[in-house]
Amino acid sequence: MRELSVYYCTKCGHYAYFQLPKNAFCHQCEQPMTLLPMNHHDFTSLDHEARDRLISVKMIESSPTLCSRITAPEKLYQQRKLVGALVQQITEMEEEIRKLNETIDWMHTTIWDQLRKKQALKEELHILRESINPSHQEM
Repeated sequence: MRELSVYYCTKCGHYAYFQLPKNAFCHQCEQPMTLLPMNHHDFTSLDHEARDRLISVKMIESSPTLCSRITAPEKLYQQRKLVGALVQQITEMEEEIRKLNETIDWMHTTIWDQLRKKQALKEELHILRESINPSHQEM
């Protein structure tokens, strides 16, 4: 005679004892049940709270969608937190870009002013040379 095995429903958590796997069918959800990796004697020696905890853990492990549904609010909060941090970083970078653009504009203006002054000084130097040395121009 085969020993009893413990089976549980991954959908509703109902558990039952069967000798044959083909009989392990949840009468509540009408779906096949999953074998619990524990023998009948060890399972029945647990109190009801420990059994429920064990079945709950097995249900969560076997159902990634259940786990994702349970953790979805936390993930959503984390996403909102991430979006908030990224928005703050974007704002700081935009401010930095604005300051850099102001610096570039100032440098551009300063460089062109210096070039104009240099050109004006060259022209003035050329005029002064001509006025000092008019004979140099005749040669």
